[in-house]
Amino acid sequence: MKKVTIPVLALVAIGAAIVSSCGSDEVTGTVAELTIRRDSIATAIESLRAELSEIDQKIAAEDSTRSFASITTHTVNKGAFNHSFQVYGTVVSDKSVTLYPEMAGSISKVLVEGGQRVKAGQLLVALDASVAQASLAEVKTQLGLAQSVFEKQERLWNQKIGSEVQYLQAKTQFESLQKRLATVQKQIAMTTITAPFDGVIDQVFAKMGEYGAPGMPMVRLVGNGGLRLDMLVPENYIQRIEKGDLVDMNFSAIKLDIQGKVSQVGNYINAGSRTFAVSVDLSNNSNIKANMMASVQLRDYSADSAITIPNRLILQDTKGTNYTYVYVQNGNIGSIARRDLALGMANDEVTEVISGVAPGELVVDRGIRSVQPAQIVKLY
Repeated sequence: MKKVTIPVLALVAIGAAIVSSCGSDEVTGTVAELTIRRDSIATAIESLRAELSEIDQKIAAEDSTRSFASITTHTVNKGAFNHSFQVYGTVVSDKSVTLYPEMAGSISKVLVEGGQRVKAGQLLVALDASVAQASLAEVKTQLGLAQSVFEKQERLWNQKIGSEVQYLQAKTQFESLQKRLATVQKQIAMTTITAPFDGVIDQVFAKMGEYGAPGMPMVRLVGNGGLRLDMLVPENYIQRIEKGDLVDMNFSAIKLDIQGKVSQVGNYINAGSRTFAVSVDLSNNSNIKANMMASVQLRDYSADSAITIPNRLILQDTKGTNYTYVYVQNGNIGSIARRDLALGMANDEVTEVISGVAPGELVVDRGIRSVQPAQIVKLY
């Protein structure tokens, strides 16, 4: 063991403090005198503490038989910091529709199957139109006769032959049958279901021979238009989400992580759920399907230059004060100092520190819950 030399001044100060404390049992004097005496004693105590700390450091450095707690440290960093929160969204297609019949009737033809690509106007499902077709044939026959009668009456009327009543009756009959023909043709058109746009048949509900009626789904068609992710966000974030904000999306079903930007922020708060709508346009990806779910991290705060430390290194005392311990190095060993913290936003890993520590300082990592202020420790 090496010999340790303790400064004489320290011994004298220690002795003086002991003699002073034992010399009198009664404290007397004016307020001014007591104040001066108190300040003198406080100064002496601080000096003694500093001297004692220095002595401990020298003893620790020279005494090879003495053991100290070992710690690891984390260097305080300054850099970019982002805060986000999680919501869930559903993929929506701009062109995704379920097609229904406009009139009742037996299903006579199902011309498509799931996964088939179709063009706009292509016939998908047909209902039995035999009654309407028979009615159409009858109306066409009547219309042909009415047209002939009207044309004859019109020629006679132009020659001032015949009565005006006969001419008007023929005209009215002809025009009435024209309108009836248009109505029957519309009814026949209502017995067919055609594709309103190009797309892919997602599902076919219709079965040949079944009875179809308005409100009964026949076919679901997904168009080639763009997809978007719609989500509902709690109203307390209404002022923190803007168009263009970055989002991170995770489609767990297909193990896909992609990034996007907010394309639309709703201005309406749902009275029942207390949420507002947020949308993100999705890039073309054949693996993403309509109605697919995604976990979304919405960024509501970012800073280009922020001091951060890991969440696990932030402690809290019984008064609710947030603090941490830093390592103050002195040669081969060092001491522990407490730092009270003013904190900002926090994410899953780190917390923004407004004040309390500076970049480059060493925060105690391993062993932080077992050290005390002024304790002498060594690094692993």
